[in-house]
Amino acid sequence: MYRLLSVMLFLAFAGYPMTAQAQSFPVRPVRLVVAFAPGGPIDLLARPVAQRLTDLLGQSFVIDFRTGGNGIIGTDHVAKAAPDGYTLLVFSSGHTINPSTQRSLPYDTLRDLAAVSSIAKSEFVLVVNPKLAVRNVQELVALARSKPGVLNFSSSGTGGALHLSGEFLKLTAGIQMTHIPYKGAAPALLEVIAGNADLAFVAAPPALPQIKAGKVRVIGVASARRWPHLPDLATIDEQGYPGSEVTAGYGLLAPAGTPR
Repeated sequence: MYRLLSVMLFLAFAGYPMTAQAQSFPVRPVRLVVAFAPGGPIDLLARPVAQRLTDLLGQSFVIDFRTGGNGIIGTDHVAKAAPDGYTLLVFSSGHTINPSTQRSLPYDTLRDLAAVSSIAKSEFVLVVNPKLAVRNVQELVALARSKPGVLNFSSSGTGGALHLSGEFLKLTAGIQMTHIPYKGAAPALLEVIAGNADLAFVAAPPALPQIKAGKVRVIGVASARRWPHLPDLATIDEQGYPGSEVTAGYGLLAPAGTPR
């Protein structure tokens, strides 16, 4: 369900020349650090990547959760790790947002980390608790205008892509809602299911099972075109709020100085 942006990662390893240097890596398990809670989009993406690399290279690639701070804790752990290829970060769009939304970071985004590959991208969908009496974005906006500041939306952390998606809707629709940050997209979605949050923007693929099970109601997709897996779901643009396209990008980073 994730659309591949690049197959460079897999092709590079599959066709890697069998030199002495290539044969020497990896000689022990490699950690793929996920900086958000289990069950979220990064976790669901990291697992097949880890399995594919394990199959290709004959060593275990294991998931290591380092959650908190909108991904900053896990990113800092990788930035300060030995640059030997045995600690990698599976990152999302929030990584590029943090330098603009945080007063300070414990690492330098450009200096301390090196790009390995892009992996995938996915659309965001807007979901609400089924008990909320709205079926589309227009009805949500009307409800929010009738109750300024009463509705709340959950996100994976302050300053992240999910948070900023909600803030952008507030700006474009002229409404007031309260933001509730969590340590990942999975907890944010669970809070909507539980009714502790009214709505949330979430990555589309991990939300799909909850949508089909009726645990959340989806009222819009934040993309330029409709999502093929829910072709009857109108985009937020189509519902009268242009410029609402938000796409999550995912990739791999290594500590700066890691051999190419």
